[in-house]
Parts: sequence; C-alpha cells; structure tokens
Amino acid sequence: MPVRAALVTGLVVTTLLTATAARVAAQPAPPPDEASRAEARKIGYAGVEAYQAGDFAIARDRLETAYQLLRVPSLGLWSARALAKLGKLVEAEARYLEVIRLPTSVGDEAIQEQARQDARNERAELSRRIPSVLVRVDGAPAGEVAVTIDGAPLASSVGENQLVNPGRHRIEGIRGTARAQAEIVVAEGERKDALLRFSGAAADGPPPGGADAALAVQRPSPSGASSTMRTVGWATLVAGGAGLAVGAVTGVLAISKKGALDDAGCMNGGCPPDQRGAVDSYQSMRLISGVGLIAGAVLAGAGTYLLLTAPPANAGGVDHATASRRSRGALSRVRLAIVPGGTMISGEF
Repeated sequence: MPVRAALVTGLVVTTLLTATAARVAAQPAPPPDEASRAEARKIGYAGVEAYQAGDFAIARDRLETAYQLLRVPSLGLWSARALAKLGKLVEAEARYLEVIRLPTSVGDEAIQEQARQDARNERAELSRRIPSVLVRVDGAPAGEVAVTIDGAPLASSVGENQLVNPGRHRIEGIRGTARAQAEIVVAEGERKDALLRFSGAAADGPPPGGADAALAVQRPSPSGASSTMRTVGWATLVAGGAGLAVGAVTGVLAISKKGALDDAGCMNGGCPPDQRGAVDSYQSMRLISGVGLIAGAVLAGAGTYLLLTAPPANAGGVDHATASRRSRGALSRVRLAIVPGGTMISGEF
C-alpha cells in the first residue's frame, strides 16, 4: 500500500512539472532590451557595408549575428541576400520565407513591411535559380534505402526533386551492407537525375562477391570521349596536312626562284637593282615554307597522337586502362620525321 501511494504521488508530481514546463515553453521570448537592439543594429550596419563592398562572406557572418540578436525583417532580408551571393540558394530561400512570416515587433512598421515585400519579390526570383536533383534507385526497393546528399538526409522522399545549391554533390544510398554512390554537378536552374544502382544484394548480409560487389559505380561511357577525340584528331591532322602542303609548295617555288637569282648573280652580292623585288619574294617564300612545314608537322603529330590514343568506340569488354596501354604501345611504334619538302610518318599502326 505505501508503495502504491508513492507511485501515485510520483505520477502527480511528474504531471505537474510537465504542465509547468509546457506553459513556460509556450510563453513568447521576452523582447530584446535596448542594448541588444543597439548592438544588433551596429553589427547589421557593418554587414550591409561589407555586402556593398563585395565581401559577401563577412557580410553573411555579421548579418547572421545581427539577425539572431534582433529578428526583424530588415536584417533578415540582408542576411538572405548575402547567402544568395555566396551560392547558398537553398538557405537564402528559407531565410526569405522567414522574413515574409516575421511579425513587426520593433522598429518602423513601414520599413519592416517594405522589407517583407522585397523578400517576397526576391524569393520569387531566387526560386527559379535553385537547381534540383531527382534521386532514383535501381536494384533495390527505394523504401529500404537510406539516401543522403553531401552527408545530409534527403529533405523529401526518393523520386521527388531535391533542392540543392549549385555545384558538386555526392549522393550515397545505404541498404544493409550494400552501398551505391553517385556524384553530380549542377548549375543554377538546372534539373538533373542521380541514379543509385544496387546489385540486388540482400539487406541482411553482404552479396556473394563481398560488400564491394554491392557498390555500383557509374562510369562515363567511353564512346562520347572517343568520338570527340577522333573528330579533333582528324581535324588537327587535316590542318597539319594543309600546313605541310603550303610549306612544300612554297619551298619548291623558293628553290626555283633561287635558281633564277643565282643565274642573275644575286646570291653572290652582285644583284641588279631590278631583281630586288625577286629577292624579297624569295625571302618571303622561304619564311612561309619554313613556318608551314614546322606548324604542319606539329599539327600532324598532335592529330596522330589523338587518333592513336582515343579509346575504341566498340571496345566491348576492354576497360579504359587496357585500351590506354594499347594506345601508348601503338604510339611508341610511330615516328614523325621532317624531310626536305615535307614530313614523313612511319611505323606500325
């Protein structure tokens, strides 16, 4: 009986304490005193000055401090602007929303209402700049996968657009011992998909091939890179061939003109005045020929290198490292030589 009475007494005391705590929590926080308001305004002015000077990191820190001391729409508005300038678009949008919902507790009502209106307009403009990522899961039930973006849990469910800041993001999914990862880069206003591909491993144990077999790494297809490298390689090789052709033709013409100038005695210092133009023409041809041959040789060599090192478009089961080793082996057997009147490429392809 005494034990039962003690239990009842304890329950009554606990109930009273809980109710008292709830009433205390429900009471609004006391408004900041005049000293706190003055300090918040001082820090806020410094933050606005830093913002206008283009130092947005310092502006963000000072305006955040001021806003936490004095939660008024005007300070929150400038804080949101600083966050947006630093690329923190998601955080800026949330701050704009806070400003819109803030009541006016201190300060000029007209100024605070204008700040709320500015926040509405700027938030509408900012929302169009915020990129998003649609995370999809393959090889596992989406409801069984814990997904994070940059280490933070998703703000909504898998299969829904997740608002993110511009830049690079790491997406990771965990199901038991299985993991899947993806990395994406998004620009302002861009919408991208991120696929987490699982190998179908059970959630209660590692797959037959070990935990690493559960991680599906998505690598870019070599076909696009191969096509680009081959296109650039052929274009460079053609440009090199054109340079060699120009150099060779002008070289032949220069040799022919030199023969005529030799007959006129211009190469021995006794050139007649009427042959000065021919001498200048010969010198120009020599210069053009030399530049054409050298530039053509360089471009032809670069084009050959790109063509030989481009990953095969139909590599099938050959991985990129193997294809690269084969390309380097093929390149080591190729020689580019400059010969009189042109260049010569020799070796085994």
